[in-house]
Parts: sequence; C-alpha cells; structure tokens
Amino acid sequence: MSGFQNSSNIARVDRILEALQLMEKSAASNRTSTAEFRQMLTPVIERLTAIGILDAGEGEAPTQTVEAALTAGQRAALHLANRASTRDLTAALLGRLETQQELLERAET
Repeated sequence: MSGFQNSSNIARVDRILEALQLMEKSAASNRTSTAEFRQMLTPVIERLTAIGILDAGEGEAPTQTVEAALTAGQRAALHLANRASTRDLTAALLGRLETQQELLERAET
C-alpha cells in the first residue's frame, strides 16, 4: 500500500460511495432521468476529468431514466405507491404481514 492508499483515503472513498448511494436512492424515488442525475454530478465529473481519472468522453452514457432499470412489476408497484394514501399503504402492508404470519404458522404445524 502506497502512502496515498492509506486508511484515511480509503475511508474518504467509502464516504463518497455512501453519498453516491444516497443520491441514487433519491434519484430512483424522484424518478430522475439520467440527464438530470448527470447534471447534478457535472462538477464531480468535470473534476475527475480535470485530474485525469476520466477521459473527456468517458463520462458520457446513454440517457435513460432510473425507472427504466426497474422491472415492469417494480414500475407498477412504484406507480401505485406514489398515488396511494398513507392509510391505504399501511392497510396493504398490514394485510401482507398478516398473510405472511398465517403462512409461517401453517408451516410450523
């Protein structure tokens, strides 16, 4: 391990990755397009390009929404969840939990 590859810098990379994961989660919940996500990350991409980590065209990627990466069932569930009231979502969750509990109780007997 060189002087640069030390525990402090490894921890910094971990924090960068954690921040990126939070941004990906936010982008998915807000149905952010790749173009919008890229625009938000433009200063980071420019900095990585300036220090030679990315080539000028390497940061380019085909544009698609985060939602396009979901399966049809996941998109349908997300669509319904976005339009449902908290009360309806809670009722659906409780119903699902009760069904799961019944299945577990049957499996135990």
